[in-house]
Amino acid sequence: MADSSHPDNRAGWEHLFQSGHFPPRYQTLAAPNDTVVEWADNLLGGSSVLDVGCGIGRHVVYLGGRGFKMAGMDVSPTGIKTSQEVCAERGITFDGRVADMTALPWADATFDAALSTSVISHNLRGDIYKSIGEVRRVLKPGGLFLVDFPHKDTGSYQRARDQAAAGELSEVEPDTYVDLSPEPDTDDDAFLPHHYSDEAEVRDLLRDFEIVKLWADVPERTPEGGLPMRGYWVAWARKPLAG
Repeated sequence: MADSSHPDNRAGWEHLFQSGHFPPRYQTLAAPNDTVVEWADNLLGGSSVLDVGCGIGRHVVYLGGRGFKMAGMDVSPTGIKTSQEVCAERGITFDGRVADMTALPWADATFDAALSTSVISHNLRGDIYKSIGEVRRVLKPGGLFLVDFPHKDTGSYQRARDQAAAGELSEVEPDTYVDLSPEPDTDDDAFLPHHYSDEAEVRDLLRDFEIVKLWADVPERTPEGGLPMRGYWVAWARKPLAG
């Protein structure tokens, strides 16, 4: 069983990838995020790209298929193994490593670009900032980072608040929720930390980068006026050329 009390929660990710109990949109051959497609269109052909929290390789496979030189890390051995196997089948060179995003196993200034989608927020705030610092370290000066953060103006945030008020989730720090019960439901990901952000926090987390673009990727409210279930702050952030 996953150690739900541990915010890094390696066992949790490994459980999810072994079980396959996660949304179809995250499967290896699922379509890429629109935000990733647009961002990739702005990279130089053949750029070296790091996928931080690559899971079972959805964006590794997409970007590798476009000719980018791909590397990726995940805490889940199953995630990396699956990514490597699919890349090998498709003739994509992939440097995949099992690692923690707070300590990336690459040298300074290795990559032209990096991305992290739907993953960096599964941490406490301090580790989110530490992970962003690691991305900055391994990027070359001028390297472009695509990253997203769950938006507070969503049904998932309101549901987490309601569940915390009811004692079903724990708010382990402001706006970070996790199921710390002795027997969490491991068929969803509530036993992993979920941190939600507003614009001011995103700008603060990215304060060591130059923010090129930042926008709210949040669907419109439902016809009944309800909040959309999910949405993100999406940023393009560039490592400064100096400093």
